[in-house]
Amino acid sequence: MPTRKLPATPARILTAAADHIERVGLYHGDHLWQPGRMGDTAPCTVLHAWERGVRSVRPRWSVRGEPWNIFQRALFDSLVVLSNQVNGRPVSRVRWRKLRLTEDAYRRTLLWCWGDEPERNTAEAAAMIRTAAALHPSDGDHSILGSPLSR
Repeated sequence: MPTRKLPATPARILTAAADHIERVGLYHGDHLWQPGRMGDTAPCTVLHAWERGVRSVRPRWSVRGEPWNIFQRALFDSLVVLSNQVNGRPVSRVRWRKLRLTEDAYRRTLLWCWGDEPERNTAEAAAMIRTAAALHPSDGDHSILGSPLSR
């Protein structure tokens, strides 16, 4: 019988992302994202590392109900806290509305652009992700009473 996964939290997503980028390195450039060819060892962007972190905590497909609600909340919260960290302050809604982008698309673009700056290196990217993980107010179980999902 498979072991039970821990509930998804933004801090777990971001910690896994930092671990991944430390292991494989930071990639710069336009000729990058070919997920089928990258595997677990090719250098990656901050956005790809975040997506690897998301996959690491995603519930199994056979699981139904509350774990998926918790996962969806952690997914969004981790993207918000990481993109706000990259931006240096909370991202204004005006930004993505002016560009006619969705919030998700704008925040993902921030991650891509931040990591693609030529002076960025792997250590700086991993440190930024770990700082974002530490800034999230809770790494606790979102299913406990008083959490946003327990209402």
